[in-house]
Amino acid sequence: MTQPKIIDIRLMRLDYNNSIGYWNLIRVDSSEGVWGLGEAYWGPGLHDVINEFLKPELVGKNPMDIDYICTYLRERLAGIHTANGLIMAAISGIEIALWDLAGKLSGLPVYRLLGGTFRDRVRLYRTGTPDGADDPAVCRDYAAQIKDEQGWTAIKTIDVDSLWQRYDPESSQPGHESLSRSLTEADLRLSERIMQNMRTAFGDDFDIIVHCHWMLDLRDAQRLSERMAPFHPTWLEDPLPVPFSPAWVRLTETSKVPIAMGENLYGRHEFRPFIEEHGTDIVHIDVPKSGGLLETKRIADLAELHYMKTAFHNPARIVGTIASVHAAASIRNFAMIERAGEDYPWWEDVILHDEPIIQAGHIHLPQGPGLGIELNPDVVIPLLKAGDVYWGD
Repeated sequence: MTQPKIIDIRLMRLDYNNSIGYWNLIRVDSSEGVWGLGEAYWGPGLHDVINEFLKPELVGKNPMDIDYICTYLRERLAGIHTANGLIMAAISGIEIALWDLAGKLSGLPVYRLLGGTFRDRVRLYRTGTPDGADDPAVCRDYAAQIKDEQGWTAIKTIDVDSLWQRYDPESSQPGHESLSRSLTEADLRLSERIMQNMRTAFGDDFDIIVHCHWMLDLRDAQRLSERMAPFHPTWLEDPLPVPFSPAWVRLTETSKVPIAMGENLYGRHEFRPFIEEHGTDIVHIDVPKSGGLLETKRIADLAELHYMKTAFHNPARIVGTIASVHAAASIRNFAMIERAGEDYPWWEDVILHDEPIIQAGHIHLPQGPGLGIELNPDVVIPLLKAGDVYWGD
């Protein structure tokens, strides 16, 4: 029996005037005339990485050997990818496309290939804080809108790294320097007011996450946790700088609010000390940059051995989100996925769908083979980066 082979890898970028980069869609073509769809983490430079480094290594390989291919690429490019998240993000996007291709070749949804499901729908949380959130009326209006939109039951809010920058953009107040990793007493009082307003507006049974964007030192993270605790946040996200330090363990031990982190880690080896030394309570994985679906499963399995929950950070568009849904369905200790992109009304319409994709704050599992989705050319083509060619047919 003839084995399928990879014959091409292509990139298509969606340009929506983002100052950081593009949304990167990846296609892996096979000798069987079937192709797989993936999404790589946003950012510039992926075109050269794929065409110069990855495609030459992959053409001719069996696309069903997903674990081997990703292991091979990480080993082959070890001198580059450990210092360059762009390489790991590209590998992750290709890995997602390979799972879509494997599902199409086998006639099975990706979550079946990952070991089956623990749930038939996956919970999401929204991200956002209204301008003027220190006004209770603003938060009441915002909460009514969020609850009404798609039945949301959780939100990530505050974003303390930009809190004082939003209210004091000129750094005119003492203690406000962009790289100081410090919160003043005034900042903490403002955080309290916003969180109290959000809790009152959303109610006691609505999950509220406090985002920190890796911007605090240990003592300020402890102070913020203490001030947030009376409002029962679901977790305090990324309070300390990214690399592992004993400070993460100390914070997790002393915080009354659960700690979550992981969106800037690549692969299970970077997650390992946080899990094994209990430097976090929730492992927060970004699938299209962590190494892909299988690597995400391995990280979640390691976390489950330590009785930690897994959640997904997710600034991806709909393709990366659906890929994350497949992984989430197959993970026992799973909580919820972030839904980014609320400022882009075309978010769901990048793929074809008859009903709203998010219903009652959840996404139901796709039933078709692979990822179970199909691109919508009417939406994708107008969003293409100048010079890129649509390949969704």
